[in-house]
Amino acid sequence: MTATATVATMMDFPLTLDHLLDRAARLFPRVELVSQMPDKSRRRHGYADLHRRARGLAKGLIAAGLQPGERVATLMWNHHAHLEAYFGVPLAGGVYHTLNLRLSPADLGWITRHAEDRFLIVDDVLLGLLASFRDQSPFGHEPGRVFVVRLTDAPLPEGVSDYESLLAEVEAAWGGPQLDEHQGAGQC
Repeated sequence: MTATATVATMMDFPLTLDHLLDRAARLFPRVELVSQMPDKSRRRHGYADLHRRARGLAKGLIAAGLQPGERVATLMWNHHAHLEAYFGVPLAGGVYHTLNLRLSPADLGWITRHAEDRFLIVDDVLLGLLASFRDQSPFGHEPGRVFVVRLTDAPLPEGVSDYESLLAEVEAAWGGPQLDEHQGAGQC
């Protein structure tokens, strides 16, 4: 066998996020991931938890109607649910789209329209920012398009859903859609 044929065989493996997440959960299930929350408390979970929740998010997004290649925007601080979205959205075949919360409401509205974002995952502490551009976004006030990560005890406003209700129970055999390494996974 020539060196070229060996390289081609070695490299014939899809570079998709599902393989990275599966490997981390299998080899490092209890290695801690630590997030500091807005109240300065810390949330701790392992790669096995991340694996389960990201797959649950993927299954939940598909059940909510996410189609391959559609964008899911995130307006969140850096914590556990944002990491779950980083993996869960591409596992569903969608494209993870981070929004910069430091931009103006007009810019955020334009960006979400231009990207044709289908869903939004937002922290409850950022609902005021969302309110400032929601009418200029593709989300409008249509139910089932905005999912809120509850970081405080504040009640949810009308027209949004709880992020935790989006996460579906996933059996071990659920593999999700077939991913292609050439499809989009994320955009900024």
